[in-house]
Amino acid sequence: MNVPVSLQPYLNQLSQYNDYGTQQSILPTGDEDLFATLLQDKIANGQRVITSEEILAELDGSPDLDFSTGAFGRNADMSKTYASDEKATAIAPKEILEKIDRMARAIGVNSDLVREVVRAESNFDPTVVSHAGAKGLMQLMDQTAKAMHVRNVYNPDDNLAGGTKYLKSLLDRYDGNVKVALAAYNAGPGRVSRLGIDTDVELEAKYDQLPQETQRYVEKIMNRLQANGTTY
Repeated sequence: MNVPVSLQPYLNQLSQYNDYGTQQSILPTGDEDLFATLLQDKIANGQRVITSEEILAELDGSPDLDFSTGAFGRNADMSKTYASDEKATAIAPKEILEKIDRMARAIGVNSDLVREVVRAESNFDPTVVSHAGAKGLMQLMDQTAKAMHVRNVYNPDDNLAGGTKYLKSLLDRYDGNVKVALAAYNAGPGRVSRLGIDTDVELEAKYDQLPQETQRYVEKIMNRLQANGTTY
C-alpha cells in the first residue's frame, strides 16, 4: 500500500513488536487502506488527528471509548481504569447466579441469556484469564472494560455490570437479534459488520464465513437457551 508521507508516522503507531523483536502491523490484513482513508477523512474535515486506539476502535466497531484520560496502550497507566487487579476470592456458584439475575434485571437483559454467556465465557469462574487477555466472568478485554467503566475486572459485580451493559448495547445495535449480538460479543462487532450481518437471518446465510469458534459459541448458547425453554 502506498501511504502518503504525511500519514506514515501515524501508520507506524499501529505496529507492535513480535516475539522476535521485529515490528508487525496490528491492523487486520487489508485494513491498512481503511486506516489511511479514515485518517485522511478526519484531516480533510478539519478534525483533530485521533490516536491509534481510536482508529482501531472505529475500524473494529468497538463501543465508544473515553479517551479523555490519554493513551491506554502498551505504556499507559491503567491505575485510573482499575482500582484493583486483585483476583476475587472463592465465591459460591449460587451467589454468582443470584448476582447474574439481579444485574440482568437491573440492566434490562434476559437473565437466562446473561447466565449462558457467563457459562460459555468463564464457566462461572471470576478469576479466569484467556490467552487473548480477556478476564473475569464475562471475559472482558481491557478496552471493553474501560469503555464500560469497569474498575476491577475480577470483581464479579463490576465484571457482570460491564459485560451485561456491553451485551445490552449489542442487542440494541442489532435490534434484538440475539444470534448476531452473540456473534459480535465473541468475534467483535467489526467483523460482523464487515460481513454485512445485521439480522439473525443474514447471520444464518453467512454462518460459514464466521470463525468456527464463533459458530460453536452461538450454537452452544442458543441450544442451552432452547433446552431451558427460553425463546426469542
